[in-house]
Amino acid sequence: MRVADLGTWTLFACALVLSVPGPARAQSQEEKRRQLQERLGIKPHPAQAAPDAGTSSPTEAARPTSAPTARTPASANRPRVPGFAEDVRPILEKECGSCHGPEGMASRSRWVLRGEPADYEATLRFVQPATAAQSPLLKKGTGTTLHGGKKVFAVESAEYATILRWIEGGAPPGKARGGTTTASPGAPHPSHDSVPAAAPPVSSPAPTAPVTATPSVSNPAPSASASAGPPSGDASAAPRFAPQVHEALLADCSSCHASDGMGGASRYVTHADPEQHLRSVEPLVVPGTAASSILYQRAKGDSHPGGAVWEPGSAQLSLLARWIDAGALGTNAPVTANAAVATAPPAPGTAVAPPAPPSNPANPHAPTGPHGGVPLGTFPVLGSLSLNGRFDLNYERVNYSDHPFKSEGESALRSYHHFLFLTRQSAEDPVTLTLEMLSLQFWEVGYRINGASWPVKVFAKGGKILVPFGADPLFHHSYGGLAGFDQRVIPVVFAREGLTVNVERRMGPLAFSGDAYVISGYRLKRADAVLNLQSDLAPLEDTRLGVGARLGGSWGPINVWYSPYFNSLGFGRRLFLQALDVAVWRPRGLPVLEHFSLGAGLLRADVSGGEAEGYGGPGADSYHFASYLQLRYHPTDWLYLQYRQGLRTFGNRRGLILDSNALTREDASGHNVGVVARWRGLSAGLFQFWNLEKTDETPDDFTRLVVAYEF
Repeated sequence: MRVADLGTWTLFACALVLSVPGPARAQSQEEKRRQLQERLGIKPHPAQAAPDAGTSSPTEAARPTSAPTARTPASANRPRVPGFAEDVRPILEKECGSCHGPEGMASRSRWVLRGEPADYEATLRFVQPATAAQSPLLKKGTGTTLHGGKKVFAVESAEYATILRWIEGGAPPGKARGGTTTASPGAPHPSHDSVPAAAPPVSSPAPTAPVTATPSVSNPAPSASASAGPPSGDASAAPRFAPQVHEALLADCSSCHASDGMGGASRYVTHADPEQHLRSVEPLVVPGTAASSILYQRAKGDSHPGGAVWEPGSAQLSLLARWIDAGALGTNAPVTANAAVATAPPAPGTAVAPPAPPSNPANPHAPTGPHGGVPLGTFPVLGSLSLNGRFDLNYERVNYSDHPFKSEGESALRSYHHFLFLTRQSAEDPVTLTLEMLSLQFWEVGYRINGASWPVKVFAKGGKILVPFGADPLFHHSYGGLAGFDQRVIPVVFAREGLTVNVERRMGPLAFSGDAYVISGYRLKRADAVLNLQSDLAPLEDTRLGVGARLGGSWGPINVWYSPYFNSLGFGRRLFLQALDVAVWRPRGLPVLEHFSLGAGLLRADVSGGEAEGYGGPGADSYHFASYLQLRYHPTDWLYLQYRQGLRTFGNRRGLILDSNALTREDASGHNVGVVARWRGLSAGLFQFWNLEKTDETPDDFTRLVVAYEF
């Protein structure tokens, strides 16, 4: 470095130091803690709160809390609450320090004891004063939840009792090692997750947030510190959706759940407009009960393929819980005369009816939300478990041509979906499990391999996996114009024994996803057979390995997938299967177009001719072809109208798409129109299907009225 440059930087550093006001530099560590707690909205515990800044002298602030005052005449008779420094830290250092010290095996975990004042803030991440016995610090210490160090102390031990009383007493910091009384920065507010003192302010979006502008609203919510929890008798202080919750979700969920993200076709889509964003959030929350809300469960990592969005103890997760528990208030302040009167929140475990969800003036009939599954709790080794399911009942008019009122038509009742899914995923453990319990259609064990500094997300799964082929692997392949259990090209549930690895990366407005997998694939029964993609899968005792990939990308509301697959079929023949799918999902903010979604795709399965057993030569190659085009009109978020069509042909030996010399009744085009309404987890749809065979027309058109429930 040149001397002139060194001098310039020195002058700049001196100016920067001199520009800092003297009192700010002289702030004590406790004052910084107190200010940060205020910014995060943590309400000080009444018995431990520091005197009001600016009205008390330093001597008064350091007065022992046990000294009786006019406000707390009985405080001298209360049992002493253990302090962190003198009571809890020695226990933790003795029982946990060997692993959770700076040189221990858990030195790279989220909790490390360094013998510094910061140990207190680090430990607060794992305590829940409202439900002390459920604090992760105690559950991990007693081995009741997954812990690498297994059981450290028993529930009946004195160590457990001391830590429990410390948490129930508000988790005060206690006295420093030098014997000086430390002013409490305030215990965490009794919400679902305690807030770490070092967490960033909620109102500051992450640098990666695709949306940085905050839309203006007519009644902005109070600051983060003011929205920590509603004071008694003042509902206006309860956190509202905008701006805090809205900004936090935009910052950390839009990378996937924006209309241009990989999750843009899901039930949850973020939006820069708070009102439109709230419409997407409402079906995912149970006002008054954060623990039962699917949005809160996914945010903390339960049953969320992307893992935890916000770690337990983070300011953002605590804010989300307080917002839901306060009734999931919208963006506008209450206008009724008695709206300012609020009752105190119920005690933990009290059974209360959740408040009605906020009304939506633009759409009063909008659904109030599908059920977020049934949480079963957290168990040793097994982790956090939940149940989800889908069941349906269908009335059908079948075996006719043209219209359902012909005399040759027949009526039938059928059930296609009777699935119960057991899911094991948690924010703290990278191991996951998804199991279809009733018929074992599929089961997958997964592991998140993400490093803290990795630019990509990596996820591996094994078992009887849902093969990542096409736009949506589960029940909804539309190739040939028919979807779900009507599918006639590839397996209805494309699940095979194998392994798969998924990698995701976001680069500005672009998002990319890649899957690579190996599965038990297809095998021909004889040398001259025409491959059936639905049923000619090799038995496990005679496995033919297939390898494939699925590459996905999104930009704006457009999502594209390309899926190649290769399989040796035996008899010298080989399969090369590939598909291209494009989806445009309701481009939000564009008049008219935001009410439409479009999907299109095509599939081609090339089977090369072999030379074994005399089969081969010119004309031995063949291919199957299938396509689909699906258009949906969404007049509201709870109703859509659909048109879908597609072509399917099999065993083509000449021609680009259709081999007129090899037509059978399997070669056909499918068309359907339908209307679907959804309310919570209940949906009802009416569909009309026409199958137009290329030869030998068959009376296989049908009408279906379906009622389904999913949770």
